[in-house]
Amino acid sequence: MMKNILFTLLFFGQLTANVYCQTDVTFNIFHNLGDNPFELNATSSNNLGHEFNVTRLQYYISEISIIHDNDQETVIEDLHVLVNATETTNVSLGNYPITDVEKIKFHVGVDEASNHVNPVSYWPEGHPLYPTSPSMHWGWTAGYRFLAFEGNSGIALEQIFEFHALGDVNYFTTEVEINSTANNGSLAINLDADYTRGLEGIELENGVIVHGEDGDAKIALENFRDYVFSPSTNVVSNIDFSEINDFNIFPNPSENGLVNIKINSTKDLSYELSIVNIIGQEIEHIYEFKSNNDQEIEINKKGIYFVNIIKEGVVVLNKKLVIK
Repeated sequence: MMKNILFTLLFFGQLTANVYCQTDVTFNIFHNLGDNPFELNATSSNNLGHEFNVTRLQYYISEISIIHDNDQETVIEDLHVLVNATETTNVSLGNYPITDVEKIKFHVGVDEASNHVNPVSYWPEGHPLYPTSPSMHWGWTAGYRFLAFEGNSGIALEQIFEFHALGDVNYFTTEVEINSTANNGSLAINLDADYTRGLEGIELENGVIVHGEDGDAKIALENFRDYVFSPSTNVVSNIDFSEINDFNIFPNPSENGLVNIKINSTKDLSYELSIVNIIGQEIEHIYEFKSNNDQEIEINKKGIYFVNIIKEGVVVLNKKLVIK
């Protein structure tokens, strides 16, 4: 009888923990060329010593899942992210009963079910799979460009390289082992992306243009699967943000799009503040957001947003914001 009571108490204790110990999870990608932050037209080289610069670098990420807390898997449903290496990639994955993350899994590209529909009629305007300029959609049969990687290469960078890589057969699973722990109800999954490794083993000296699912386009996607992503050196657990007591968003929900945001801290400091919508698009970025001061922000479009507090380039706290 006593064993049954203890088991029942433990069961409901664990159930309560799972329901109430929720964590806001963000997925952050830091864009690099070798040891340097990514920059358009900056000269770099691949492992063959072939010099290049980049004029365009975009790719899709989809079917994200988190491996956590002794090999449990949480799948993030219906999320597609269009990554642009020139922009900050901070994606809110949602609120889950997660404490310790062991691995993140995702695909570079678009899942087969979403890859061959009419993007105009199927996706709402503003969705990452809605038509963009420059275009990431190849056509109903071929689907989306999983990766658009363009630039100049060769002697004096006078040649052109261009990889538009696609194809359901190239929809590879990427897995990155990481070690990240929830802190104050928030958890950041931080990856570095070194795009010099996306061109690993590819001859660039004479230029190359490949559109499709074979040859160097396929190799580029394999490189993204195997080499580009790694645990970031910007680890949130190494960043002390104990001076932040809380940050408040009010009113929340907001009826008219006007909200006041205040970071409460033990001393007056500056942080970065980023607001992203539910599909990961950044709509506001303030590089010097002062603590202990109210600041009013207006968001004109109804929806769900995530307000991120950034310190030393890493999201350390975030909250959900609803605009009605």
